Amino acid sequence: MHFAVSFTTLLAGVTLLSTVASTPINSKLGRRALFDDDDDDIDDDDLEDLEIDGDDDVESLSDLCTQSSDKLKRHLVARATLPALHMEVKPGKSDYQDAAPLGLWTDFLVSCTGVVVIGTKSEGGGSGRALAHIMGTKANLGDEWDDFKGKVEKMKISNKKGFMSSPLLDDNLPEGWNDELSKVSKDTQTAIKEKLAELVDNPTIVQRFHRMKDSSERKGANGVMSVNGQNVVYIDGEQVS
Repeated sequence: MHFAVSFTTLLAGVTLLSTVASTPINSKLGRRALFDDDDDDIDDDDLEDLEIDGDDDVESLSDLCTQSSDKLKRHLVARATLPALHMEVKPGKSDYQDAAPLGLWTDFLVSCTGVVVIGTKSEGGGSGRALAHIMGTKANLGDEWDDFKGKVEKMKISNKKGFMSSPLLDDNLPEGWNDELSKVSKDTQTAIKEKLAELVDNPTIVQRFHRMKDSSERKGANGVMSVNGQNVVYIDGEQVS
């Protein structure tokens, strides 16, 4: 069974997300500020490794996907409430649970992709679930996807089903968005969906689209994805499983 934090922490209910820059999305200074918090797992060197052919597509997408903590601290957006008995998955990370009633939750997907896999335990009964908040693009999905895939396989679950929360590309676009970013994002969604179809037993992937600008401004449940301890999946506040 997998327990990442204490039960007391799970019931705390309120969480702050990764640090956010208020600078334009292509600012390296702003990008560096994104990760100057107490999450030691992500730093500026990690994002330097994501650059593709000298362009700023990954940098821009990554900035959009993590742009909220500064606004949060200045009370410009509402605090996110981590549901009881759920564990937070931060941008660029994934986690799994195979001990009911523990669930997984992430928000501020914005330009990122949320992925959930659920299934039943092959041995001993019960169920398992995994969630990833994917920041990478088609060109550099390797490490993030391999980490997520490894966690799914570690649970030894069968009857696996896949779910995706993808950015909507034809409406509610954030400031600074352009056609090139749309192309990169679209290609990324296709790549993730193909990989997910190979990972699960049911090739029909449930895919919903979150509104990027509303997600970045915490309007409603836009950009929120979760799966509870009973393997019920929610995207933007709506049950999809």
